Amino acid sequence: MIRTLRQIDAFARNTLLEGLRNKVLYAVLVAALAALGAASAFGALSLHQEERLFNNLVFAIGHLFLVALAIYQGVNALHREIDSKTIFTVLSKPVTRASFLVGKYLASVGILAVCWALMFGAKALTALALGYEVGLLHLATYLGSLMQLVLVLALAFFFSAFSGPLLSALFTFGLFVVGSLTPQLADASRQFSSEGNPVHLILDATLYVVPDLEKLNLSYELATGIEVGWGYMVHALLYTGVTAGLLLGFGYLIFSRRDFA
Repeated sequence: MIRTLRQIDAFARNTLLEGLRNKVLYAVLVAALAALGAASAFGALSLHQEERLFNNLVFAIGHLFLVALAIYQGVNALHREIDSKTIFTVLSKPVTRASFLVGKYLASVGILAVCWALMFGAKALTALALGYEVGLLHLATYLGSLMQLVLVLALAFFFSAFSGPLLSALFTFGLFVVGSLTPQLADASRQFSSEGNPVHLILDATLYVVPDLEKLNLSYELATGIEVGWGYMVHALLYTGVTAGLLLGFGYLIFSRRDFA
């Protein structure tokens, strides 16, 4: 057990250093500043809705950028080792593929968490400078965003276990879109079911398999000022942990049988 944890720690450290060398954090900081500047400019054009528009724009732009970063990091974390052939050197040592996969994933989560913190910190400081309120609702909204990123990253790792970089990115983005539309898909399923259309079976199966990312989206609550209870956040955290664990588990089952020769 201790040996496995040490292996995971070693892989996580190496991956984290690679992420820092790729200047990922600097790119996120530039994007955050650009988003803040654009949101402030558009907010100034609105009539008595400056704060609401500022919150919505900064959150939406920042979240989409971080989703793209999560897909990029998740897809490349594994394929970088495969394409450079260094995976042969790694797996020739007395290490397990599970340690390799988990270490890479945890380091990628760490990179995203740092980028998320930069985004949230820049937004909070700018909001305070403009005289806007920053409270627990803002923190809860951005924590929901971070949990979405954790699941998107897990999806990218799952697909990377058996497909190439392009397909992995497309599959992950596709499920991100579907997972963000679960309320609409549920409404469509009920409509088809009431009409006796068998399409509702496909939609029900999709809703059962695809992670429900929309339940972690608290942008509406932020825009309307609806408070979010701690019970909901605990449930969301448990859902994120279990779902990410399942995705990594299934990804490992495929990755452990993959032939790199």
